[in-house]
Amino acid sequence: MARREKPTLQDAVFRDPLRSSGGLHEAGRFRRGVAEFLRLPLVITAVFCAAAVLVSVLDAAEGAAPSRRLAAAVVPDGGSVEFITAVATSLLTVTSITFSVLLLAVQQTASSLTAVVFDQFLRRRANQAYFGFFVGASAFTFIILGLAREEPAPVHGAALTLLLAITALVVLLLLIHSSIDQMRPESVVRSIHELALRARERELVLLGRTRMKRTTPEGTPERRVCVLDSGYVVTVHVDKLADIAASAGNGVEVLVEGQLGKYLVFGDVVARLVGVDPDDDSRDEEVLAAFGMDDFRDVTIESGYAIDQLENIAWETATSAAQSPQTAAVAVRALSDLLGRWLIAGERDRSDRAEQPEELPVVYLDGAVEQGIRALATLVVGSAESRQAKTCAEIIRAFARIAPRLREEDKAVFEEVLDSALPALIQHAELPVLRDSLRDLEEVLEQAGHDVARLAETRGLLAEASRRLMPKPSDEPEAVHPD
Repeated sequence: MARREKPTLQDAVFRDPLRSSGGLHEAGRFRRGVAEFLRLPLVITAVFCAAAVLVSVLDAAEGAAPSRRLAAAVVPDGGSVEFITAVATSLLTVTSITFSVLLLAVQQTASSLTAVVFDQFLRRRANQAYFGFFVGASAFTFIILGLAREEPAPVHGAALTLLLAITALVVLLLLIHSSIDQMRPESVVRSIHELALRARERELVLLGRTRMKRTTPEGTPERRVCVLDSGYVVTVHVDKLADIAASAGNGVEVLVEGQLGKYLVFGDVVARLVGVDPDDDSRDEEVLAAFGMDDFRDVTIESGYAIDQLENIAWETATSAAQSPQTAAVAVRALSDLLGRWLIAGERDRSDRAEQPEELPVVYLDGAVEQGIRALATLVVGSAESRQAKTCAEIIRAFARIAPRLREEDKAVFEEVLDSALPALIQHAELPVLRDSLRDLEEVLEQAGHDVARLAETRGLLAEASRRLMPKPSDEPEAVHPD
């Protein structure tokens, strides 16, 4: 088969670079809306509408059925239409006001706990059911009202409308309590924590079937496959990549550069086919088809997104004196808990979770633990801006919790990240809680065989500055090393 000419960005063989024509995105706005929120409300609304039509048909039927006499005993024939009219307008007004107030509350909470609140609010099944009920109930009453006639009177519709109105009041109480409970920082963080654990379960299936390290020698010819669009990687089909490697020849393996959650822009490398002629682009389309991209990350399939969310919440509440340090502490503890669980469980020691546990010729570097460790170091720097020493102490305790559980491949990253954050520690006042956490961390690291010289120096500088009542280095740079 004749090989196609090598595509170049200069002559726009990558399709028109001025257009979003990569075709890699998983879903459009409407499909995403249906997947995130609209599916259940639309189904509930459709059920209410179908029920309203059936009830209207029953009301229009001739004859005095026993059910009609029972319904007329609840709402008399003469006032049924007026009653439905009053309930329909009242229900629509209450629904509009309630939804507006709730959305305003969600927006206010999101301003302090980041946009993750929107994501959680939309994805909760209970919220979808509540919204679907109110929209469906409003549609039910208006359909009943629109199809109502004076003779015969819509007594069935009026009786069911009364029942719906009473139920709506009860559901309104549940909705208000549920929404307020969801806005609590502890509830937001706990939800992220649970989603991260579930996402990790799914990731382990992928990790259990792929390789941690490449088996091909360095310098082997390779074909770099570049994306034709931009967005977050939300799906990686390792079976397709394995089939591509097998069809390319013996010894060929795929190095995945576009891991789940990574943002790629036009022209970025998404995968490398090692052992393939660099000019052979015959498999590029197949490789690109194995990756799905979207404008939004999915916390249900990618644990790294949960780490970023917890980091953002902790940063938002730890870098401003207007926020509560308690919220930052809650986020740090959740992040520490996730890292502890993943270090104990290991990244790839649960390959039995995969349906086909055999190793595929696909190299996938996870790095969730490294991402979490770097997030903790970032928060140390963030806490220095607001001088939240208690928050910093909580982060130091998180380092101390995970240090004994580190694997050999994680120790170098841990030391590098911790050393980079040590200068920010001197910005804080030497509160007892911070002093004790630093001492505990030094003891843990020493027992684990880490070099604690820089940490000991940091403790000494912090103590000396406090003893001499010297200002923090951000105010007086010469206070970094008191003489």
